[in-house]
Amino acid sequence: MSDTNIVKIYVGLDDTALISCPHCSRKKMMPVSSCKGKKSRIKIKCGCNNVFIGELDFRKKFRKKINLPGKFTNHSRKNTRGDIIVKNLSMNGLGFTTVDINKLQKGEGITVSFKLDNANRTTIKKEVIVRDIHENAVGCEFEKFIQYAPDAALG
Repeated sequence: MSDTNIVKIYVGLDDTALISCPHCSRKKMMPVSSCKGKKSRIKIKCGCNNVFIGELDFRKKFRKKINLPGKFTNHSRKNTRGDIIVKNLSMNGLGFTTVDINKLQKGEGITVSFKLDNANRTTIKKEVIVRDIHENAVGCEFEKFIQYAPDAALG
């Protein structure tokens, strides 16, 4: 089954998901807490006998796909710098790719800067923590995320 046949399913804070059949549009609320941390894809059979793959997304905040150039500075490695392409962005963090992957490690605090593609070309400069590295892709969490006063430009 190709990735085009995979249905994205967003999971609520109560670990339930509203699953909608791509064939007949029937909807069903399902508990998915048993899948948390174990698997992100599940096979689903609808009442109309359609079988499809659902990819569970347990994220707390929406992640927008983007493609913006930027830079990082790694303060724990004598301010080592590198170029990045920011691939996705949310209120909690971002993901980017870089050819300078050897200048980063999980758990390190770095500064990322890039310009949004909005009308003002707003410059974003944030302290982040590297949470995941896979080949040349890096996942980061904003170091000082303030839930009740989020960055207006990122919103």
